[in-house]
Amino acid sequence: MDKKIFKESKDRIRRYVAEHRLRDAFALARSLSEGMMNWELSREIERGEESYRYMLDYASRGAEDPGRSAMVADLGEKVLGVVDRLERENLKGDASTLYYNTLRYEDLQRGASLPEILRDYAKLSNDASLFGFAVSGVHSDAAKKLMTEREALERRIFNRIWVTHPLDRADVEALAHVISGELYAGYFKELVVWGLILGGLHYHDPARIDLLLDAYGSDMGRLSAAGLIGLMILMHTWRRRVLPRRVVAKLDAMKERKGWREDFRTVYMELVKTVDTDRITRKIRDEVVPEMLKLKPEIDKKINLNIENLDSAEMEENPQWQEMMESSGLADKLKEMSEIQEEGGDVMLGTFERLKTFPFFNEPANWFLPFHTDYSEFSGGASGDMQPVAELMAAAPFLCDSDKYSFMFSLQHVPAFQRDMMLSQFKAQGEQLAELQAASLTSGNADRKNVINKQVQNIYRFFRLFRRKGEFPNPFESGVNLSEVPLFAPDLREIDVLELVGQFYFSHGYYSQALEVFRRLAEDGATGAELYQKTGYAYQKTGDYESAVEYYKRAEMLDSRSDWTLRRLSRCLMLLHRPEEALERLRILEERHPEHAATALNIGRCLVELGRYDDAIGEYYKAEYLDEKSGKALRPLAWCLLMERDLGQSRKYYEKVIGAFSPTQEDYLNMGHLALAEGNFKEAMNFYSLNVTARMDGDTGRRTEAIDGFIADMRNDAPYLKRAGVDGELIPLLVDSLLYGI
Repeated sequence: MDKKIFKESKDRIRRYVAEHRLRDAFALARSLSEGMMNWELSREIERGEESYRYMLDYASRGAEDPGRSAMVADLGEKVLGVVDRLERENLKGDASTLYYNTLRYEDLQRGASLPEILRDYAKLSNDASLFGFAVSGVHSDAAKKLMTEREALERRIFNRIWVTHPLDRADVEALAHVISGELYAGYFKELVVWGLILGGLHYHDPARIDLLLDAYGSDMGRLSAAGLIGLMILMHTWRRRVLPRRVVAKLDAMKERKGWREDFRTVYMELVKTVDTDRITRKIRDEVVPEMLKLKPEIDKKINLNIENLDSAEMEENPQWQEMMESSGLADKLKEMSEIQEEGGDVMLGTFERLKTFPFFNEPANWFLPFHTDYSEFSGGASGDMQPVAELMAAAPFLCDSDKYSFMFSLQHVPAFQRDMMLSQFKAQGEQLAELQAASLTSGNADRKNVINKQVQNIYRFFRLFRRKGEFPNPFESGVNLSEVPLFAPDLREIDVLELVGQFYFSHGYYSQALEVFRRLAEDGATGAELYQKTGYAYQKTGDYESAVEYYKRAEMLDSRSDWTLRRLSRCLMLLHRPEEALERLRILEERHPEHAATALNIGRCLVELGRYDDAIGEYYKAEYLDEKSGKALRPLAWCLLMERDLGQSRKYYEKVIGAFSPTQEDYLNMGHLALAEGNFKEAMNFYSLNVTARMDGDTGRRTEAIDGFIADMRNDAPYLKRAGVDGELIPLLVDSLLYGI
């Protein structure tokens, strides 16, 4: 069937279900299935519609049915589920994405079901285990071959789980046995869970949610964390779809677990923090690395270090090194990076981005493979035995799994002596971290948080760096906002998660996202001056000054003593050209803090907008007295004096501006106005000419644009020139005279 027509039909069915028009939804779905000659799905639609007809007949007779709403929702979900399967069948024939390429390959291998493949894997895994080698006396080459076969089968199982939809009862039972049983290695169980998650992003399948709940309920820390991460991502992805009541009841039971509240908070915050990863990466790439590169020649020259014999202890102790770090600003940037890392920010993505080109990362499964020491590439080979290195890497808490694999593959191409030096430093840092963790009283919570942090980094890296990432539904593209998931609404109210999420967005400058959270908090009944202040500030930063004023006024009512609120409220009122209201707040600030030059400056601006130049002059004199060094009051003071025809004083301050600061095109324009008001036409023409030249900024190609800008400014300033005593009829003549001369 034509892909465009199918998509339009699917969109209509979704709309019908959302509007509870199930009759139309069933009819259109049946039309699609019959058009594709899928009689099995047609029969499913007929059975669903028959149930709907029985329910309608029951309702039309006025019978009470407390389960009616749930039944309508379930039937709507049944229609959507059938349409998903029809769409998948329609795309399977010729869609070129990796998902459908893999699906077509797996369809050719259907001789073995998923339960059978899992049984084969269990046997092969046992044969490849170290215990199996010891018992059977298998040679190491044969052992490595078995390991390679096992890894190939792991990828095959991941792919089968990924592209199977929907999971049937036998699949679910086999996968539940993997998750709960003791026969399979922990890393393989995690890989299975990630396969469930990746497949669940393509199509809604309640069976996957059910299995993720099993994973979360396990006693294995990493497996449990992966299950909850996947659960929250899929619940958000399919927030408009309906789960079976049995799965909802299971979710409610999981919420009664002792660690649910803390786990929910931790996972949600880690998902939220991914929004900041690109900013961190840009900061490292554009600020930290360039500063380090600029500093290197200076270090070599002043400290005379030989980089090949560099001793990290000497670097730390050398005062010249520290002084250069501080004077360059690099020390502050590195401190900021350290703080970001302590908060769980991903400072490693940019570092490892270029190390994701190894063939290993061509397979989706490998991006989700937990790092383990008996991976075949680490046993012998041209680069030597990497097993001791792998054991050291496995214990490193500051790298996620995919970065550990990147590091290991890159080490294989490093000369042995350099590798040994790097590993000795790496080992020392690992030992220090281990000591710190051992000394920590909250090591259990910290370990759990670190596991979740690194697993979120794993999945984020896939959607950010995988070479065919554009073919996958990306859960991070629009952010994982759990306040949109109805089943999590009670958790967000009971646990102070929304406040944490809102504060993260707010403090890192993501004001649009912060506003969404603040609005949800308000809907849940949250109030308070601080909430209104933050909401107002977020609106201000997004340019919605009207809304900002509304919330600043609410904050003002609850806390009239807040100078912070008054300053920002007055600023927004000034931007909205409501100077009288702004002036009212600024006078309060002036009374509280008469020594603040900024308040005097702002009062002066309000008075200027109100046309009260004489009063504004007094405020600008005050601002100049309080803050003479900055010179911020000089320009507006000179202008107000010009408007009041105090031409001598105006010239005094304009000349002070020209002498003390780099003159702007606006300064040249205003000096021309002043000279014109004084009757000094020659000087006026000279300053106007300088204004046009400044507008061109050395580019003669911008001459026409510069002249047009000058003419527009002269036209706009005509009323002010008349106020200063200039004959209005003279202005266009002077402009033409100037244009003849330049």
